[in-house]
Amino acid sequence: MKVHYLKEAHLEEDYVDVHYSQESETIELIKDFFLSFHSICGRKDDCVKKLHSGSIYYLEVVDRKLFAYQEKEVWQLDYSLKAFLARFEAGGFIQIGKSVAVNIYKVSQIKADLNMKLRLMLDNGETLILNRSYKKSFLDALHRIQEVYDENN
Repeated sequence: MKVHYLKEAHLEEDYVDVHYSQESETIELIKDFFLSFHSICGRKDDCVKKLHSGSIYYLEVVDRKLFAYQEKEVWQLDYSLKAFLARFEAGGFIQIGKSVAVNIYKVSQIKADLNMKLRLMLDNGETLILNRSYKKSFLDALHRIQEVYDENN
């Protein structure tokens, strides 16, 4: 796959065109990546902020409220975990527990833990436990990402 980068100072708005001869898993991942740029509104105290899904490390449901954890901030979202995953799962969000989902692109290390669980180390230094009942779907998603990476290199 060829990639061209063209800087055009006179553009009023940046844009990306993707040309392909047929649908493939790589093209689907590219589409999903650009869909992940849709913004999300997060609330904290009396403040509302526009969040980019790629800036979210993980999500957690606490007292029936969904919270998005960024590198240093936590924001409440007006989604259920199920609704968020339905909309943004293609952007790398994978459920790893009953009330937790992780952005797979923010995982820096995976280590074995007790009882067939996995310990996920995130880029921001946090550690999450991957429940064994979600292990297969997580590893499948990781494998799909690796296949596309290998295909393009």
